[in-house]
Amino acid sequence: MGKILKLITAVVAAACCWSCNTSGCLQNQSSVPLAGFFSSSSGEAILVDSLYIFGIGAPNDSSLIYGRSASMVYLPLRSSASSTAFCIHYMQQALANPLLNDTITIDYASEAKFVSEECGAMYCYTINSIAATDHFIDSVTVIDPYIDNLDIMRLKIYFRVQTEDEDEEEDTDEPHL
Repeated sequence: MGKILKLITAVVAAACCWSCNTSGCLQNQSSVPLAGFFSSSSGEAILVDSLYIFGIGAPNDSSLIYGRSASMVYLPLRSSASSTAFCIHYMQQALANPLLNDTITIDYASEAKFVSEECGAMYCYTINSIAATDHFIDSVTVIDPYIDNLDIMRLKIYFRVQTEDEDEEEDTDEPHL
């Protein structure tokens, strides 16, 4: 009985030591491109009101933003595919028509990258091209096509926005947020 008690004590002590290990993986393991929102006329960062952004054809709940204002969004890519598409639905009352939705499609290559024994592997991506509809999106630019786990802006989405000064100066047929 004494040997069994010593063995149990040793196993419990070892488990406590392993669970207190601080040399484990503390790195961010997600490679997700961050896209910022900008005015196409001024180039300045903007806040877009009442957005619903979701992945097209994504499994489960793919809602990234629902009903809130945003100045940027993370656009997760699928490691099992070479293309991912996102829909931007504008929920402001005058714009809440599905015919005005914009779509962004990102074509990319993915590669598994070994990080360490503790962290394992993660996927990194190289963006090959981006296409977007142009209801309210003017253009999308790629700042850096290589997407890894660094939390920095990789994409800029330029929206056609209208300021109060532009409202007074001219009335164009081009849609504006």
